[in-house]
Amino acid sequence: MPFSSPFADLSLARGAVMRSYDGIELAESFTDPRTEAIETRLGAGLFDRSLRAGLIFTGPDRVTFLHNLLSNDIAALRPGTGCYATLLTRESKVVADADVLCMDDAIRLELDRRVKDKARAHLERFLVADDVEIEDRSEQDTSLGVHGKRAAEIVKAALPDCDLPQQELEHRPATMAGARLLVVRTDWTGDPGFDFVTARTDAPRVWEAMLTAGEARGLRPAGMAAAGILRLEAGRPRVGIDFDETRLVLEAALERGIHFSKGCYLGQEIVERASARGHVNWRLVGLRIEGKAPPQSDARILAEGAEVGRVTSAAFSPHLDSAIALGYVRRAFTAPGTRVSVEISGGSVPAVVATSPFYRRS
Repeated sequence: MPFSSPFADLSLARGAVMRSYDGIELAESFTDPRTEAIETRLGAGLFDRSLRAGLIFTGPDRVTFLHNLLSNDIAALRPGTGCYATLLTRESKVVADADVLCMDDAIRLELDRRVKDKARAHLERFLVADDVEIEDRSEQDTSLGVHGKRAAEIVKAALPDCDLPQQELEHRPATMAGARLLVVRTDWTGDPGFDFVTARTDAPRVWEAMLTAGEARGLRPAGMAAAGILRLEAGRPRVGIDFDETRLVLEAALERGIHFSKGCYLGQEIVERASARGHVNWRLVGLRIEGKAPPQSDARILAEGAEVGRVTSAAFSPHLDSAIALGYVRRAFTAPGTRVSVEISGGSVPAVVATSPFYRRS
């Protein structure tokens, strides 16, 4: 059955332009996406996070099961903490990435709903003698987020009794407008931010309560286009766009999801071999592009007229006042400062391999 965002009607009432994301109608923009990105950096943006989905793991073997299959140190987590991790094939290619949230009696994986079924099927292949149950919460739960310079101030005003989580992927339970929430600290825009997991039936009133508390403090609804700009400025690759099961985890520059000394996990042997060698043949890098026009996805990256890579995603960056992109290039062209060019509209424009992230919070 088609999935709909519980925030769609609220977004339309505020004049949003909607767009289908694999059959899910989401707000693409409320005003100009560049303006929304700037306003988020200066104040805060309220984002529909309906593309996120939750898988809940319970049972006495849940920690060891996930520790043996995910690339980060799940065994080290304690209730209220979390980590970013990847789920790999034996060849260390990326099936999915996930935010791993440890609770008292469960572990929750928050991941892109478009790879959720693939990730679950991949995990279940290895569920043989382990006492673990997996519950898909994607039809019951949804998420919204408050991100930007004033996010903590706004969320504190909305949740005055909540001890807000301070570290990436720390999380706390809370209640707002009679709805139960899981408040998760996540800085995917490069600025402080919080995502809120709540029941789909409660989501619209949480959205409205958050705006009531935050609008006077600079909170504005922001769409998917602005979210795309912000996550690119923050150098955050996205599954299905910047990497998929055809890419090695080290090619996709996802080291922040890898614990290199935890021991054996699925795909670890190839990761260790590539790490010992010191390189992979391809690498996802950031590109700062001359001018304001971003290239199309899959545009060729050139050096001395020869193709050396392809763009995966691009946008105009208000922060840098220029176009930026993520893309794969051959090993010889990965060093920051390397000069290349990128195809745009039948021609090519100069670009330089940049140190990622493009945006760093001062």
